[in-house]
Amino acid sequence: MLITKKDKQLFKIAGGINLLFLLLSIAFVLFFGSGDIGQGQVTKKVVAFVLANSACWLVNLLILTFLVPLASKWKYPRWLSFYLLSYLITFSLAILIGNSHFYNALSDEHPGEPLRAPIAGPIFFVISINTLSLLAIELVLSRYAQIRIRIENANMRMENAELKMKSLEAQHEKLKSQLHPHFLFNSLNALNSLIKRDPGLAENYLIKLSDFLRFSISHNEQNVVPLKEELKFSLYYLEMQKIRFQNALSYNVNIPPEQQINTRIPVFSLQLILENAIKHNKFTYEQPLCISMRIVEPDWLLVENNVHEKLTTTPGSGRGLKNLSERYMLLIQENIKVSNDHDFFRVYLKLIRE
Repeated sequence: MLITKKDKQLFKIAGGINLLFLLLSIAFVLFFGSGDIGQGQVTKKVVAFVLANSACWLVNLLILTFLVPLASKWKYPRWLSFYLLSYLITFSLAILIGNSHFYNALSDEHPGEPLRAPIAGPIFFVISINTLSLLAIELVLSRYAQIRIRIENANMRMENAELKMKSLEAQHEKLKSQLHPHFLFNSLNALNSLIKRDPGLAENYLIKLSDFLRFSISHNEQNVVPLKEELKFSLYYLEMQKIRFQNALSYNVNIPPEQQINTRIPVFSLQLILENAIKHNKFTYEQPLCISMRIVEPDWLLVENNVHEKLTTTPGSGRGLKNLSERYMLLIQENIKVSNDHDFFRVYLKLIRE
């Protein structure tokens, strides 16, 4: 039978406890050796007590290591396989030793004489010394079990955290991937309209679209990007829309360069908000759509546009902003802020500090 790591630790602890007890006993003998009590008598009693205690520990550890695992396979209860067996063996051992020459050498009994208390003595030995040994072993095992439970709980929390992180990453990738087909569909519709209306503008738009998609593909594997990169990506998109709508669309960016470099933002987040603004508003040369991007408060980016809602458009599902909000929660446990007073539509994005 293999000795487990727990058994080895228990043997080490038992050895340490009995060694400490032996040292204390030696100090006790040396202290009383100079007194009225005979040194030889005290020494014999202390040695007998130390040996009895060590014998109890050894018997109990051997039972715990070799017999209890077998009994558990046979489905015997612990009180039968450990406690009862321990008391029976130590009681039998006490009777055997009590009637041996070894006991006579450590006692006041004359050689060959029987024990003064052949039953009461071993019973006292079992009830006192062996019970103390069992209590000490149970305390050690209880402490070991508590440590093992803490380790298992810590491992479980770590595994749950890893699983949660993998789940969040999978959800984030799913949410992020929903943006590309939607944008590409709208862009191709716009290109089809420009080809019919102005082939020159359509060619320019196609070049901008190519640059936009190239940039999009190069950043598709990232979850967050520097604000400078996301802003550059968004300006590609706005320039494409300027080709379509010309002076009916204007935009303004007021973000300090140091804010662009030192902060990050979820990839494609700005482009989604800009796309929503263009999709859900009507605008003309006389009433252009004006989009503004600027820093407000510490670490918040505001994207704002004036509102001229389309009367014939189908009400938006809100999926885009909902996805963006979910992405933010998955990444930094921070939500976006949205306000609409029917004159201006505002979206606030939390900037992520490096």
